[in-house]
Amino acid sequence: MTIDVHSYTVDELASWLENKPLGASFIDVREASELEEQGIIKGYDTNIPYFLTNTNPELFEKKFSALDKDEQLVISCRSGRRSLLAAQYAVSKLGFKNVYNVEGGILKWIQKGYPVEKL
Repeated sequence: MTIDVHSYTVDELASWLENKPLGASFIDVREASELEEQGIIKGYDTNIPYFLTNTNPELFEKKFSALDKDEQLVISCRSGRRSLLAAQYAVSKLGFKNVYNVEGGILKWIQKGYPVEKL
């Protein structure tokens, strides 16, 4: 079974954030300590830590259920691995249809020279 998750490069994410569509959400799935350590990408809407899929999947699903399943979701993390897993989870288990993973996550964002905000 193929799980239909799209990808954004950090350059595509930067462009998307400049003209963020209505009915779209940018979700960061890093842990709180990572947000403090690495900073955040301006324009993100919410933090839903991926570790909840293992420790409290009901809470993870509840946080996602506040979002419209037809809206565009763009999901990022530290390196792109957890955000891909979260994106696949959102599509396969939660029924979202328009989901994007940010390749390389915030590390690639910083490497390319894009700004971050400290919490």
